Amino acid sequence: PTSFSRTGILDGVTQHVVLGDQALLLASTPTFTNCLVLMRPKTTREDLPTRSTVRTNIKNKFIDYVRSV
Repeated sequence: PTSFSRTGILDGVTQHVVLGDQALLLASTPTFTNCLVLMRPKTTREDLPTRSTVRTNIKNKFIDYVRSV
């Protein structure tokens, strides 16, 4: 990514959870969210995806994938 976007962060966190075999809880842990804020200090809490948002994104991407097969 070359610029900040909420969608970009959501996709990045989703990929990290799925491809890194991480728990969904990771998206809500203070240490992980602090790392995201350190990379872009202007980030607000609203910019960061919640565990529920990541779960929904995973589900939607899976549905899209199944439909495309």
